[in-house]
Amino acid sequence: MKIVLVEDSEVIRKQLVRLLAEVSGVSVIGQADNEDAALELIRGTSPDVVLVDIGLAEGSGMRVLERARQIGFAGKLFVLSNRDPDFYEMLCARHGADAFYDKAHSLDRLVADLQTAADAKHAS
Repeated sequence: MKIVLVEDSEVIRKQLVRLLAEVSGVSVIGQADNEDAALELIRGTSPDVVLVDIGLAEGSGMRVLERARQIGFAGKLFVLSNRDPDFYEMLCARHGADAFYDKAHSLDRLVADLQTAADAKHAS
């Protein structure tokens, strides 16, 4: 399963790449730190999942969600953020996200959901 990672912090991107390397059947095929680079990667690589932070170096993760759907991206859009999930989870869903994960408290759930998706893709 191919993943594009959209995160403005290089440190966090590296941590996530290490974490995702432990998920069987998952490969990070591209990384971006801003909105335009994210959309270029999505268009050029056709990932299965885009894992996006709300706050980016340039642009916005919310706009990545919207624009990805506008260009016909049919894969999963997962948001990984440290923003208040009580507020942002619903907002992200309205902008096209399939799931919202809190960076501090939901990494185990993210890994489990990605493993489930990778297993399902492999089985099909």
